[in-house]
Amino acid sequence: MTHIFIINPFAGSQTFADDLRTKLNTMKNFDYFVFNTRYAGYETELVRKILHIFDGEKLRFYCCGGSGTMRNMLNGFDNLENVEVAFFPCGLTNDFLKNFGEDEARFHNIEELINGDVIQVDYIKSNYGVSLNSLSTGMDSNCLGKMDDYRIFRFVSRDVPYTLATLYSIFVSNPHEYEVTLDGETITGKFAEIFIGNGCVFGGNMYFDEKTCVNDGKAISRIVGNKKAFTLLPSLLDLMNRKYDRLEKNMRCSNCSKITIKRTSGSPFAINHDGDLIKGISVCEAEIVHKGLNLVVPKGVRVCEEAEK
Repeated sequence: MTHIFIINPFAGSQTFADDLRTKLNTMKNFDYFVFNTRYAGYETELVRKILHIFDGEKLRFYCCGGSGTMRNMLNGFDNLENVEVAFFPCGLTNDFLKNFGEDEARFHNIEELINGDVIQVDYIKSNYGVSLNSLSTGMDSNCLGKMDDYRIFRFVSRDVPYTLATLYSIFVSNPHEYEVTLDGETITGKFAEIFIGNGCVFGGNMYFDEKTCVNDGKAISRIVGNKKAFTLLPSLLDLMNRKYDRLEKNMRCSNCSKITIKRTSGSPFAINHDGDLIKGISVCEAEIVHKGLNLVVPKGVRVCEEAEK
């Protein structure tokens, strides 16, 4: 097997890429190649080139970056069924790995991943590509759309642009009229946020559920009703503190395997697809692909039914 490391040198610390290369150079009897991304979205193009160059060879891909790096990498494959993918995190949030609880820390050890097991997990497939953790529109997509405006403050801390964009979204976002279909059931109304998650967290600290299963064929669905975003601050604090008993007062909470989203006016909107902002959407159709991804995990790490066997 040939191991392919795709590194986002702009994620994590300034020395992340060099440190990883140094570590890999110390490993013996290990067939690998390292590729750096050049710009946002380059991972998709890079994967396609690599698959062409190594046509017919057994490959394992390592995403060395954050959630956006992983999403862009996954979208480079025409078929994910025969691919092994590992997530070596160094992004701002790395939300999907929070599904593994205390074992999340083990994913930061590259040797554990190289010597790890392969398990099957779900992913989200939409008419605008695939993602591993979540898809949303509303406050969350508004936040993502503003982050570029605040990147100048990254010199203070890489968290600052996200924090400022979040505050903007909370106090400025307005609900819009949507038509949402969940597993065949259609609901309409003014919604401030529409979210489906294959994982239990988004935004680094917003826990929508503590018992999420990433290989049960279902996504978490959370739809926030006709409320000004700033009036939802108590609910956001509840999410951060994992107080789920009060969520249904301000949200429609359910699970689903398929979702369709469109504005009743027909006007375009934007979605947040694991940190990738996609604008100008008229209709978004998404579904959970059950156990469609072969994910590399440290030895012994399991989720859901695998953990119970």
